[in-house]
Amino acid sequence: MKCNTCNKEYSPECDYNQGRCPHHPPLLNIQPKDTSKGHFYVSLVKSALRVIAGGNLVIGNLFWAGTFLILAEVLGVVEELV
Repeated sequence: MKCNTCNKEYSPECDYNQGRCPHHPPLLNIQPKDTSKGHFYVSLVKSALRVIAGGNLVIGNLFWAGTFLILAEVLGVVEELV
């Protein structure tokens, strides 16, 4: 039998998965990201800073709201490095 996509011979067990021909290797070899505990804890702190910034926005303290949002963004960069 021939593949309808690439016209190569294949066995009956072969299937056509997720819109790409199974006879060709994928264009990108993406490995799953290993999320560590450090990544999780930095994410928790970042979320806490955003909540604090939101609270400061509610009470009208723009300086501290902006400060906490900037710190959360810095932690976002750190999070990607951890």
